[in-house]
Amino acid sequence: MVVINNSKPLPTTEDKGCTTLHEPYIDYEPLPVSDSPFLLLKGNRDKVDPGDFIFTFMSVPSGSVFRRRIPALCNKLFIGSHYGWIFVLDQLSEPSIFNPFTGQEIPLPSITTIPNIHISYTNGDSSHMRYVYRKWYTNEFMEYTDENFHGGIQFQKIITSCAPSSASNNFTVAAIFDCPESLAFVRAGEAKWNIVEDETYFDLMFCDDGSLIALEYWRALHIFRFNDEGFWVQKMSICTPEMVYFPHQYLVKDAEGGILLIRRQNNFTEHAKTGEVQVLRLVVNDKSGGKRWQHIKDLDGGAMFLGTNASLLLQAKEVKGAIQPDCIYFSDDWWDQIPDDNDREHQHRDICVYNLRKDTIEPYCPLEIPRYSAWPFPIWFHVSSTLAN
Repeated sequence: MVVINNSKPLPTTEDKGCTTLHEPYIDYEPLPVSDSPFLLLKGNRDKVDPGDFIFTFMSVPSGSVFRRRIPALCNKLFIGSHYGWIFVLDQLSEPSIFNPFTGQEIPLPSITTIPNIHISYTNGDSSHMRYVYRKWYTNEFMEYTDENFHGGIQFQKIITSCAPSSASNNFTVAAIFDCPESLAFVRAGEAKWNIVEDETYFDLMFCDDGSLIALEYWRALHIFRFNDEGFWVQKMSICTPEMVYFPHQYLVKDAEGGILLIRRQNNFTEHAKTGEVQVLRLVVNDKSGGKRWQHIKDLDGGAMFLGTNASLLLQAKEVKGAIQPDCIYFSDDWWDQIPDDNDREHQHRDICVYNLRKDTIEPYCPLEIPRYSAWPFPIWFHVSSTLAN
């Protein structure tokens, strides 16, 4: 592991100097909370300029379209959202957390604090221009530049234990990165990522007590608990209904604090397309303590939003407008389908709705997505009245 000179600790709420406040947006207006959640797209459907600073927020409940000029997101990847913040990567995959309401950006520890990433050379002002990356499957080193930063070395999912605006010293960020998908986390005040070695994971979620639950590749659950001295892991083996491989699997906390597992299978023709979805709940036997996944056919009137963003479950009382109850809204998170500049014009994104009661899958894209909006992935963005205040 290489620790670089400009590594900065994850700020605490008292550590204001580590954050960046971007210039006010020229046409910035708050997004109506009543219209949340939104599908966030790069660009403006009415303009064909991919270099423009315009980003589109499409309301799922109302269908309203809000366009905002956000220069701070230009030339960056947004790879997900949580608690009304957006996780972004710059052109060398350096991660940060960005608040589109306030313009505040919180840097996360450098990607070079993760094994296999090394600085190749810098400018005269010590800014980084190139990294070197060691491929996990060949142990070969390759040049890592801003032209190919969206390859297999980036962070694929980032979540937080709480909203950064209300964070205390218990604030934790967890991430899935690299290929195969490894787990890293960092706590407030730490300057480098902590790596969980020799394990691969599908998905992550935080519990209300600050512990982290990770879905291991063979569907065991690993529970990470943190204290001042470090962390310890409880591994929970679970009987599975079958061993069929699903390339996309998501963890969701239900209204009672239980754990749901959503499994998403893809069919391939010209592009990835969702072909099968399974929804399971973790059931614990009161007598034996045995655990198993049980199929369910409804969400008690609620609705889910899944993708690269932190998983979101709206309870029945929060389902409104055009949001369909007992449905799962999927955004595209097929990382292998990453186009280069020549292919983006023809790129398709698998955004769809799965109805649990009817067992049907329908495309979801009220707006025609412009070719330059296919990358970064469109993501779900949600803000509650509490977060807006």
